[in-house]
Amino acid sequence: MRMTPMEIRQQQFDTQLFRGCDVQQVDAYLNQVAGDYEELMKENNLLKEQLALLEDRLHGVEEREQLLKETLVSAQRMSEEMKEGVRREAQLVLREAELQSEKMLEAARAEEAKIKEEVLTLKRARRQVLEGIHSTVERFQRLAAEEFQREPPDPA
Repeated sequence: MRMTPMEIRQQQFDTQLFRGCDVQQVDAYLNQVAGDYEELMKENNLLKEQLALLEDRLHGVEEREQLLKETLVSAQRMSEEMKEGVRREAQLVLREAELQSEKMLEAARAEEAKIKEEVLTLKRARRQVLEGIHSTVERFQRLAAEEFQREPPDPA
């Protein structure tokens, strides 16, 4: 059990008749020890209070540190999720663009085939018109030749 400064001050010693200590020196020494002991106890109490405050602050810092760690992990997770979302969206946009380009290419091919067919039709029609003109010209030439043959030559 610890002694208090008051107990140190009130400590009494038995004195021997011939071999005793100087009471004043013992009292002075006890007062000095009690004072030092009292200062040490105050300092110890102060240090305990400071330790308690520091432990409270440490607890708060640890809580903030844990919160920051959780926030960082959450932010990293969100960042990864956002990256993945953007990556998926980019792939979707790319697929849609590929589909659009395929549709456009298919439409262009169909249009090309249609135009080629129209060109072929126009060439056939041109050929038919030319053949018609040629046959008409031949007919007119034959008719003209027949007319020349039927008409007597002019006496003049």
